[in-house]
Amino acid sequence: MRPTWAEIDINSLKSNFLQVKRIVGKDVGVISVVKADAYGHGSVNVSKALIDSGSNLLGVATVEEALELRDSGIDAPILLLGGIQPDEVEAMVKNNLIPSLFSLASAHAINTYAEKIGKKVRYHLKVDTGMSRLGVCVGEICDFLENLLNFRNLELEGVFTHFANADLNSSEPTLEQISVFNVMLSLINQAGLNPQYIHSANSAAIQRFPESHMNLVRPGIMLYGAGRMGDFELKPVMKLKTRITQLKRITAGTPVSYGGTFIASRPSIIATLPIGYADGYMRRLSNRARVSIRGFTAPVVGTVCMDMTMVDSTEVPGVMAGDEVVLFGDEMVSAEDVARWADTIPYEIFSITGKRVPRVYI
Repeated sequence: MRPTWAEIDINSLKSNFLQVKRIVGKDVGVISVVKADAYGHGSVNVSKALIDSGSNLLGVATVEEALELRDSGIDAPILLLGGIQPDEVEAMVKNNLIPSLFSLASAHAINTYAEKIGKKVRYHLKVDTGMSRLGVCVGEICDFLENLLNFRNLELEGVFTHFANADLNSSEPTLEQISVFNVMLSLINQAGLNPQYIHSANSAAIQRFPESHMNLVRPGIMLYGAGRMGDFELKPVMKLKTRITQLKRITAGTPVSYGGTFIASRPSIIATLPIGYADGYMRRLSNRARVSIRGFTAPVVGTVCMDMTMVDSTEVPGVMAGDEVVLFGDEMVSAEDVARWADTIPYEIFSITGKRVPRVYI
C-alpha cells in the first residue's frame, strides 16, 4: 500500500549471472553471494532465480541468513562465509550448511557434534593471503592442517581466500595474493587434502584476473548490476521508486526542511517524497543527490528526514502529485551516482534499503 517500493528485475539478475558464466567459462562453477538479504534485493527470491540460472552454491554471512533460505524450501548447498560459532553448530549441521573454517575451536565443536550424531560435515578452509580479516595465515597453515587431520568427522570440500584490492588500478597486490594462495594450496595438497572447490575471485577479480578463477568464483555486487570493470555488460537489478505526496509552491528566500540548509533562490515547486533515512535513503544525500521524474532529473533539497525527502521539481514540466519518482536504478540516476553523492559504494546503497520498503519482483 505504501507508495515507496524497490522494483527488482529478475531478468536483469539472470542476465548478470549469465555474464559471469560467459566470462569464466563452462568449466568454472559459481557460488552466488546472497548475504545481507542479497544485498538488499531479497535473498529468497533472488536465490531461487540464481539457482534456476545454474548457480552451484549460495554464499551467506550468517546462520540466520541460511535458515531463512532453508525455511523457504531452498535445498541448494549454502556456504557460511562468515564462519561458525560453537553454539550455532547444531543448527548448522541439522540444516546441512557448509561452514567456513579458520578456527580450531570451531573445528573441534563441529567435529564433536558430528561424531555424536554419526555424520561427516563438509567444510571450506578459509586462508588469509593479505586481507588480514578472517582466515589461516601462511605461517600457520602447516600446524593448522596437522590439527585438522585429527578431526575424523570433518571433510574438506573447498579452500578459499578473499582479495582486498582487486578493484584498484594496481594489479600487484592481487597478483601477490594469488601467489600466496597458490603456495598454500600446494601445502594443502602435500598434507593429503584434495579439495573439490578452489575459489578466490570476487566480482572485480572475475572481470580483471582470469588467473584467479580456479574452479569456482564468487560474484556478489556484479550480480546486482554494479561494480562493472571494463566492457562487460551488467544490468541494474533494483530500481528504488516512490511517488510525490505533495507539491508546494514557495517564494524566494523560503527555507526547506530541518535547519533550513536549503533556501530557495527563486520561486520554486517543492515535491515531498515519502521516503527517508529510515528507508535507507541516507541523510548524507541532503542537498547532494538528484532523482528522476518524468524523464528529467531534479535535486534533493534540504535535509533528508526520517520518513520524507524534498526535491526541487521546478524544472520538471507538468509535474503532479502522484508522479512516479526513481531514486536510483534507471538510465538517469544510477546506484553508482547515489554512492558517489553519499561518499560510499553501491554495496551500501543497496544493502541499507530498509525492510519497510516492499520489494516488487518483475
